[in-house]
Amino acid sequence: MHATLTMSLIFALGQPSAADDSFFEAKIRPVLIESCFKCHGGEKVSHKLRVDSRDALVKGGKSGPALVPGKPEKSLLLQAIKQSSEDLRMPPGGKLPAHVIADFTAWIERGAVWPKSSKRGFQARTHWAFQPMKNVAPPADPTRWAEHPIDRYIAANLREQGLKPARAAEPRSLLRRVTFDLTGLPPTVEESATPQAAWETVVDRLLASPRYGERWARHWMDVVRYADTAGDNADYPIPEIVRYRDYLIDAFNADKPFNDLVREQLAGDILAKSGPPQKYAERVVATGFLALSRRYATAPYEFMHLTLEDTIDTTGAAFIGLTLRCARCHDHKFDPITTEDYYGLYGIFASTTFPFAGSEEFASQKRPREHFVPLVPNSDKVMADYRERLKDLPALIKAEKDKGKVNALQTEERVLHRLGLPIEVPGAYAVQDGKVADVRIHLKGDPDKLGELAPRRVPKFIEGKPVAFSKTASGRLELADWLTRPDHPLTARVLVNRVWQYHFGTGLVATPNNFGTRGELPSHPELLDHLALEFVKQGWSIKWLHRYILSSKTYQLLASPSADLASKDPSNRWLSHFPRRRLDAEALRDAMLSVSGKLDLKRPGPHPFPPIQNWGWTQHNPFKDIYPSNHRSVYLMTQRIQRHPFLALFDGPDTNASTEKRTTSLVPLQALYLMNHSFVREQAEAFAKRTLAVAAEGRIAWAHQTAWGRPASKAETQKGVEYLRRYQEELKRSGEAPERLELSAWTSFARVLLTANEFVFVD
Repeated sequence: MHATLTMSLIFALGQPSAADDSFFEAKIRPVLIESCFKCHGGEKVSHKLRVDSRDALVKGGKSGPALVPGKPEKSLLLQAIKQSSEDLRMPPGGKLPAHVIADFTAWIERGAVWPKSSKRGFQARTHWAFQPMKNVAPPADPTRWAEHPIDRYIAANLREQGLKPARAAEPRSLLRRVTFDLTGLPPTVEESATPQAAWETVVDRLLASPRYGERWARHWMDVVRYADTAGDNADYPIPEIVRYRDYLIDAFNADKPFNDLVREQLAGDILAKSGPPQKYAERVVATGFLALSRRYATAPYEFMHLTLEDTIDTTGAAFIGLTLRCARCHDHKFDPITTEDYYGLYGIFASTTFPFAGSEEFASQKRPREHFVPLVPNSDKVMADYRERLKDLPALIKAEKDKGKVNALQTEERVLHRLGLPIEVPGAYAVQDGKVADVRIHLKGDPDKLGELAPRRVPKFIEGKPVAFSKTASGRLELADWLTRPDHPLTARVLVNRVWQYHFGTGLVATPNNFGTRGELPSHPELLDHLALEFVKQGWSIKWLHRYILSSKTYQLLASPSADLASKDPSNRWLSHFPRRRLDAEALRDAMLSVSGKLDLKRPGPHPFPPIQNWGWTQHNPFKDIYPSNHRSVYLMTQRIQRHPFLALFDGPDTNASTEKRTTSLVPLQALYLMNHSFVREQAEAFAKRTLAVAAEGRIAWAHQTAWGRPASKAETQKGVEYLRRYQEELKRSGEAPERLELSAWTSFARVLLTANEFVFVD
């Protein structure tokens, strides 16, 4: 009996269950990485102790074995985190919570199960982000505050941290919050006057607005480093790239499934050949994602390896949240990405033809047409048929001349002139398959020093059905299909994390472009997986994801926490309240234009670049311009070597690399701009004129309602009246023209509203 029991225990310790693996992944591994790995997991380890494998912990360091499986009392690791000895206190930042110590005790008692990992170490292949998504049911909330699945996950973490959620926000604050979130614009006076409308109705109305696509396309444009110029020495303009911008806006408005969005951006030109003709142009245009890769020289394919490296960097960051560039020179030191993986991807994009925007070295052919992808299916055949039909045109003209029905001489001259001109087919700044070939590894990243051949492939660290690559195509479609597999552990996680970040200011993973071992751990891993799995189940619908998140109580919490909450959760990691945020650059500019009544909501045409025949920019005289516009900020012309002044000042995106998250700076220049710049003065005066059109007794209330989304209080009304009176008196003394007194005073009052925190921030 005893022998049987002993053998059973040994077998149990040697054969970990899925539950044991899950316990390690959820409770142990994150703590080791967050609290121990910095000193005991890199190239240099403290006290000769490593924590990146079970064997390393069993071996221990200078003080002896850190881990004795099955015996917590003899494990120095547990003694260290309990801090029961003056000589052994870890981690140095302070004692871990009691529940974490209890988890380690239970883990060691159960045999210290450590999931199998490759020779690259546990921090790589066993990293949480590379594991299959798991739908762990949200725990019940004993307080009954949480009914929505999202709220139940949040509530469980709040209880674990000894926190309670803030109370619900007021309807007016919620309306302003969700309107800016989904459209990037403030609610209208009519909308803010009735904030009690059913929440689902409000969300549906905003998602159905054309303004929604403009807002959310701009978020994705950050990720794909959108710009209207090529980024080469002279920063040549790309007039055609606005088609890609408009494609994104239309895709978000139509709720194009995200898996389709991925496939079209990576392989739209290939899909276009087999898809319906009405989708041909938009699918070709979608590959603008790849075509946007930076140019680094003046000839079409000079330093092309740098363009391909930029393509790989952005593809990895955008779709799977990984930094791939390290594997260009050597196997990734921290993530399980090999040099063979990197050059397998490199071969895919090297088998692709990229467009060329033009340069100073190509004065005679500033924009060679062969570098643009036709937007007409089978364009060569279409144009050949067209020219064949035109061959009979001179004879027809002669016949009409003989009949005396037309001024044949004039007509013939005009037609023959037209026939002599090249026939232009509309083209897209897009990519297409080129000469298909695998590439050799660039030793230490040097394209002039070649190593072994690296067949085109997807990274092997993610397990799954092998991907077979065609010998006659680049492999971009195979890559896109691999990325959009429903069971891919990264694609859906990365996307739902981005959407969460844009709603809450910080993602569940705070490093949205880095889900690797050097990125931040998820604050709520079970919630992240739940969202990703449900997102895929719902057809990769981003609008569904919005509705799901916005219907939670967590999204609708008050943005002003109590002092107790603020002290216990200062970074709001556990989402005890809603984070107060400053409007981003585009929303701030658009809101000012909206309130002033000057915002032009029509979609503009192409940017007014100079005629192509006049182009001739050089690295010493690069293209630089700013095209003033009252259209939404998403339509502003953006460059790579020069940023738009307003967007740059208020922390707009870097167009040279994927922007995973906007920074929020607070610098004197921003305040000076709001106080003195002509743009703000013009919007304030236009706002004042709108206010003066309202009946006198309701002007202050209307101005507050328009700018802040709420009516003025009695005290604010009294202060406003007094401010206007005293300001006009001051203007009189300074000699202001009588006919300007009222408008000038109201312009000053309008500027106060437009530069106040209540306008600039969203609660």
